[in-house]
Amino acid sequence: MLETTLNPTVPALIFPAISLLFLAYTNRFLGLTAVARSILREHLSAPQPHWEVQLINIRRRLHLIRQMQMLGLVSIILAAMSMGAIVHDYPRWGQAIFVCSLAAFIGSLAMCVHEIKLSIAAIEVEFKRAKVPGV
Repeated sequence: MLETTLNPTVPALIFPAISLLFLAYTNRFLGLTAVARSILREHLSAPQPHWEVQLINIRRRLHLIRQMQMLGLVSIILAAMSMGAIVHDYPRWGQAIFVCSLAAFIGSLAMCVHEIKLSIAAIEVEFKRAKVPGV
């Protein structure tokens, strides 16, 4: 069987990707909270059933974004631990930890796809309410 070795630079490659993801997730979070505050203000002054649907969707999306951020954080911590294990001559541990880091990274991206689907569902509610043709 071919033995592959992992050097510390490979887990380090995940750092810039996760940094960019964190920036994107944070921007998404901030934008969504601004929308939520606006809808809440409108809903409190003149309650509308469609606002309740939107607020439920936004709340779910905010929780997903928080989970996406947590998985990204776990991924970066595991990548750092993987580098430490490799440097301290524990290559098998380093590889196993790096695989876990990649799994957390992929999990974060999968949640991001789910959050995007919820975002589309939210705008579809508004399209239907506005009676946009083709919806």
